[in-house]
Amino acid sequence: MRMNDSGTEHDAAPAALAAPVKVLLLSAAGEVGGAERSLYELLCAFPEERVEAVACVPPEGPLARLFALAEVPVHPVPLRRFWRTLSPFLLAGQVRALYQASQAIQKVVREREIDVLHANTDSAALVAWEVSRETKTPFVWHCRDLRPLGALAKVLAKSTAAAIAISKAVQEHLLSQGVPAEKIRLIENGIDVLRFHSPMDRLAVRHRTRAYLGVPLDAPLLIDIGSWVPWKRHELFLEALARVRKTVPDAMGLLVGSDLFHQNASYGDFLDSRAHALGLGEDALLVLQQREDIPDLLAAADLLVSPSDREPFGRVLAEAGAAGLPVVVTDSGGKAEIVKHGETGILVPPGDPEALARACMELLADPERRRRMGENAMVRISELFNVRRTAEEIAALYEQVAKKKAPA
Repeated sequence: MRMNDSGTEHDAAPAALAAPVKVLLLSAAGEVGGAERSLYELLCAFPEERVEAVACVPPEGPLARLFALAEVPVHPVPLRRFWRTLSPFLLAGQVRALYQASQAIQKVVREREIDVLHANTDSAALVAWEVSRETKTPFVWHCRDLRPLGALAKVLAKSTAAAIAISKAVQEHLLSQGVPAEKIRLIENGIDVLRFHSPMDRLAVRHRTRAYLGVPLDAPLLIDIGSWVPWKRHELFLEALARVRKTVPDAMGLLVGSDLFHQNASYGDFLDSRAHALGLGEDALLVLQQREDIPDLLAAADLLVSPSDREPFGRVLAEAGAAGLPVVVTDSGGKAEIVKHGETGILVPPGDPEALARACMELLADPERRRRMGENAMVRISELFNVRRTAEEIAALYEQVAKKKAPA
């Protein structure tokens, strides 16, 4: 019991276990995309008195190095992303990889006396399912995608202690895939808002970053950030930029991303050819590979543009808001849960580069409106999408799950 300010007793905040819950984080990806960055920031935000975390990730990758820098014990395991395939040879290779990863993780679970497994994405959940079956350790499935899962959804739903949906869009997707409502926990994604520059520092960072990029201080700068995957629809950003430049000739675009998992080289080639066809040369478009200085790049920009389809959450939208940057985005997936239309940005119909361009030109012509939207976005993201809140909710879930045996 604790005493409140009036001297009367009240219940202590959420009952915690006598010792921190021992959690093993599983990631099938060793590179650092949005899902992996979210896992890392979640890990750093966990209350130490409630969660003791260790990790199993692919060896010698950027994610393993990030975890090591955070002083989290890392057990290198040959985890891998699993892809749908009709090839018996590829399928056999994936089954063999699943078995090898499971065997290695089971050893960690037993040696570390793990209470809960945390699978970050569907591929990791498949491994967690096998480990849970062998060790009777419950697992939490962190759902970060809107991909159809077929029969796998029911297998994981039956076995997992809880499926965390990062947005209402993902929650609805899981329900449509046959995951029972009682298994789903809606815990919206959060970001580390402290990574982003304060309003007092932003102007200096803007000047410094534009000088580094070679972008004139007075040139309107639109930025689009995301992996080279077709559903991100970066070609719509290029088409919108070309339209904007017909009215605002000095406008420039900054496209940031890369083919993290080496699956979409042809899409990157397509973007190159599309930019060339639209006449977007080096004076109009800068393309950068995967970056760690996203807060600086956002501070340098005037608008974030996100043309993706069926976005599970839209982490970069939350990051733009934390950076005080208004956004122009397609109304698809979970984006409308982050962006408040007319207050923190503008939502336009999916697949419409003309609508994207009109919204961009509307905001570029009104600096005061952009400033107000940016301020509104900072408040909204800090209140609703702060990773500290996400970490507290997931820690409470761990405590609930740790008290139960793994599902049969």
